[in-house]
Amino acid sequence: MVALPCLFFLLLLQEAKGDSGDGEDLKKVVAVLQESIYLPLEIPPEEEVADIIWSSHKRLATVVPGRGHPAAITVTDPHYQGRVSFLEPSFSLHISNLSWVDSGLYQAQVNLSTSQISDLQLFNLRVYRRLSEPQIAVSFKISAERACNVSLTCSVEKAGMDVTYSWLPWGDNAGTVHEGPVLSTSWRPGDSALSYTCRASNPVSSISSRLTRAGSFCADPEYPSEKPSTAFCLLAKGLLFLSLLVILAVGLWVARVPIRHKMSRKKKLRRNRMKLRKKGQPGPSPV
Repeated sequence: MVALPCLFFLLLLQEAKGDSGDGEDLKKVVAVLQESIYLPLEIPPEEEVADIIWSSHKRLATVVPGRGHPAAITVTDPHYQGRVSFLEPSFSLHISNLSWVDSGLYQAQVNLSTSQISDLQLFNLRVYRRLSEPQIAVSFKISAERACNVSLTCSVEKAGMDVTYSWLPWGDNAGTVHEGPVLSTSWRPGDSALSYTCRASNPVSSISSRLTRAGSFCADPEYPSEKPSTAFCLLAKGLLFLSLLVILAVGLWVARVPIRHKMSRKKKLRRNRMKLRKKGQPGPSPV
């Protein structure tokens, strides 16, 4: 009973590959998301083609070459409507505006008019995104032996599958490439500064990050690369504090001007009232 399902599977496989057994080689094709690709169909020029059946997860389209008139093309899968075309004379499949779901196996069954032999050509299409610039995350710790242990982690937003990472050093250690998204290194006072770039790659793109200076993340003031940055921070803080004092002084002066003006007016009105009272007082009455 176990042999029956196996025999049925072998019969289906033989039918899918055609009676001749030709075209069994699987061609790997890579493409870029939202761009286009074509799957090249190879047909001997001396052969006369009756029709070509393109399939993916299900039948995609049927092409009947015309003799002296345009070929008859019927797209049967709605997912590919308006996105596929067939390039003569071989009627290779062209797919535009690729999406993730376009990845997978494709087959072209070429039926010949001159014989009962069918040629089956297979393709494995993989769709990838073009990578954006890698981002670097840094963590560091200064040990009791005054060694600065730095860990650099490289990542790409929406990277997808089949992404590889490598670290390329600059300076004295140039040429030694470290593979993987995480790089761990150490640095002591007096050592030459280490700088790295991360390169992310997939089958359709390769892009490098900006230069990362590993030593600059160590907080010990004895590290030469920290002195200029520390002085700059102190200068910036001093200027900020001075600016705040100036703004505060100007604000207090602006706030006191109306108050002084109001007080001067009150004093003037008080003097005028006193003068009027003195003029209105009667002199001494005669005895």
